[in-house]
Amino acid sequence: MSLIARRGFALIEVVMALGVLALAVISLLAFLASAAGAEGEMADAQAAASLGGPVQAELERLQAELGFDGLAAAVPPAGSPAPLRLVATRDGRRALRADGAAAAADRPLNDPTLPGIARRDRYFLVEITRQLDLPDGPAAGFVAVSAMVRWPYLLPAGPATPGATAADADGAREAPEPLRSWLVLNLAVPP
Repeated sequence: MSLIARRGFALIEVVMALGVLALAVISLLAFLASAAGAEGEMADAQAAASLGGPVQAELERLQAELGFDGLAAAVPPAGSPAPLRLVATRDGRRALRADGAAAAADRPLNDPTLPGIARRDRYFLVEITRQLDLPDGPAAGFVAVSAMVRWPYLLPAGPATPGATAADADGAREAPEPLRSWLVLNLAVPP
């Protein structure tokens, strides 16, 4: 036996080594995919948490348009089946009213005063109700509201149309409710 030297690996050894290598690569790819998904979810949660400023700005814009009492009347009490609805962009920089006959979000995208938000860019849905456990109105000096932020709301259904000016120029599909994440923001709108 000493005259015969072993010159290579047996087929079974090669197959087993490749199997171990394949398991290691698959495990690494699965870890990287879950880490990338978690990073995206965390970025969306941070954008949702930063919506307090844009939502507050839209409520103050509505107050300037409707008056303090008009805003208080437009925001239904907690538990209402028809809350005041806003939509916001995925970057969390803009939020506009999305319900009512003259919804700000539906304005032309190229409006120089207040451009709307394209349907494909409406990533966050914000539902606003008055907090019942706090006094509000002119006597209290503020309207206390809760803003339920849910995402993803709408997802693009295709590529963007170059030069589109209408908010609904591009298709979008609503994300199923069970796939949405949520966050609650509490705000106060002064008179």
